[in-house]
Amino acid sequence: FTASSASTVCFSLSCSQSECCTANPTCGSSFGCSSGHTAKGAGTVCSSLSCGQADCCAANPTCSTVACPSGYTANSGSTTCSSLSCNQAECCTANPKCSSYACPGGYTSKAASTTCSSLSCARTDCCTANPTCDTYTCPGGYNANAPNTICSSATCALDDCCTANTTRSANPCTSMP
Repeated sequence: FTASSASTVCFSLSCSQSECCTANPTCGSSFGCSSGHTAKGAGTVCSSLSCGQADCCAANPTCSTVACPSGYTANSGSTTCSSLSCNQAECCTANPKCSSYACPGGYTSKAASTTCSSLSCARTDCCTANPTCDTYTCPGGYNANAPNTICSSATCALDDCCTANTTRSANPCTSMP
């Protein structure tokens, strides 16, 4: 309630609330809040005889209070939410998958469904370094390639790590008729 004018004349020796005070209005359902603010509610009583933004509207929070789940990256903490509570959709962005990342030579791709650690994929997210031949044992009749030779896939193979021994054929000059 707001006090009526001091010149109000009361009908008895003491004034009643209805004679001396005017009920403050409520915000109503059509009060227009500015951008970044949400209406408190139609039944909210205003602080004076005219309603204002401070009476009827609350500032929307920012994304700084939202914790994004694993596999998502937080948007800017200063992003203003669309209502009085923030949600994951407006505050978090899903990190991409490795399906579109091409690993360089010497690396093997992880599963295409692997989620990257940020908004752009990196080799450490999507690729595994291929092993080297240092622990591969070549069978008889093969020479070992250099131990630091990088294998062509996630598992070393004979073709990666070994070279067939070459033997000299019989002297063609001695076998002529």
